[in-house]
Amino acid sequence: MVVATVALVLRAAHAPDTPTAAVTPYPHDLAQVSFTVAGDVIPHEAVRNAAAAAGEGTSGWTALFSGVADLFHAADFGFVNLETPVAPQHDHGTRAFLFDAPLALPEALKASGVKIVSFANNHAMDQGWVGFAETRQHLRELGLIFAGTSDGASDAFQPVFTEAHGIRVGWLGITRWLNGNRNPDDPAAPHVNLYAYPGEVGAATGPTAEQIFAAIKAARAQCDLLVVSMHWGVEYATTPRAEDVALAHAMLDAGASVIVGHHPHVLQPVETYRTQDGRNTVIFYSLGNFLSNQSRGYVDGLMPDATGDPRDALIAQFSAVRRDYGPAGVKVELGHVGILPVWGENNRNLIAAGRAKTPVIRPVLIDREIPRLQKELDALDADGSDPAAFPAEKKKKYVELTTQLKLLTDRRALILNRTGDEYLAAPPKLPVKP
Repeated sequence: MVVATVALVLRAAHAPDTPTAAVTPYPHDLAQVSFTVAGDVIPHEAVRNAAAAAGEGTSGWTALFSGVADLFHAADFGFVNLETPVAPQHDHGTRAFLFDAPLALPEALKASGVKIVSFANNHAMDQGWVGFAETRQHLRELGLIFAGTSDGASDAFQPVFTEAHGIRVGWLGITRWLNGNRNPDDPAAPHVNLYAYPGEVGAATGPTAEQIFAAIKAARAQCDLLVVSMHWGVEYATTPRAEDVALAHAMLDAGASVIVGHHPHVLQPVETYRTQDGRNTVIFYSLGNFLSNQSRGYVDGLMPDATGDPRDALIAQFSAVRRDYGPAGVKVELGHVGILPVWGENNRNLIAAGRAKTPVIRPVLIDREIPRLQKELDALDADGSDPAAFPAEKKKKYVELTTQLKLLTDRRALILNRTGDEYLAAPPKLPVKP
């Protein structure tokens, strides 16, 4: 009995300590909401023809976005700048710089994972005030969230909101021009958020800079994180104006966390900015054209690099993250930021040379397309034979592949030279088709 008692005491003395609960380090993420954003969607006539060639109605337009739609579907919210009215009932005609789009275009955007668009841009009034109002009605009926407009003058510069995973993100859209047009005189008619710098046309009747910053502060008070969509800058300028840089910093200091820029139709730098209150923010000064017919005749190696700039673009990603800082509290702040280089594929030159019949215009992910082309080229030259000795058809394919690879490699380098590669992200792999 004594021996048994001693043994029991010894076992107790050598028993392992009682496990303690693991301590979660601070800060740690509680929730996040993700966004994928792109630039200008412009329904040039050639783009409309490419959509028609790809299929009827919505399916044809959806085909144009098929190579990048997975990025938008993977995000909680996708965004583009809708650089056109959608007003078939009030179409006054289209020409080089006067746009209108069929309802199939916004339907295709929605089917491709886009949930929010900006309609604050210089083409918003291309089909007049009635066309502007009709577009808003179509977007509302489709269930697309649209930023940058209001039901009337009294509620101008009010944000729209996206919400997921308990995080509320506000979107405020602003344009700097309306192509010589203006908002209606009737204060009860729909308006677009228009801001002119002092001394510009419209500055006398539009909001002041102080009113813009006040609107941003008010918008930020209604959400966890604020995004400002800005239609600004100089067309085809590869750097932002000094005035726009100052405006961007002031808007971020006023409470915004992300600025998504468009209008120049070419890429501009990406800037990280730390606000006066210590927040990390980001400015995409211009994401470039997402879908357009610009620079359709560009030939890599024969033309100046700048000729191809309107076909360079970015798809950008960012997230709003709710973080627990322990004793310092819980905050919602800008999380992951990523950029993916994009090239606007356009086979106009092949059609002109008689080497293609069906028009193709679409955005492609460069870092997804290069490996695909390289794999195809490797398979073509699997036996290691001299390409100069290839049969005619095989040689033709070899030339096409190497030419396209060089084009995309060159444009990728140009894109990252302008935007930097600090936020470069790898494209997700496409699911394998059964």
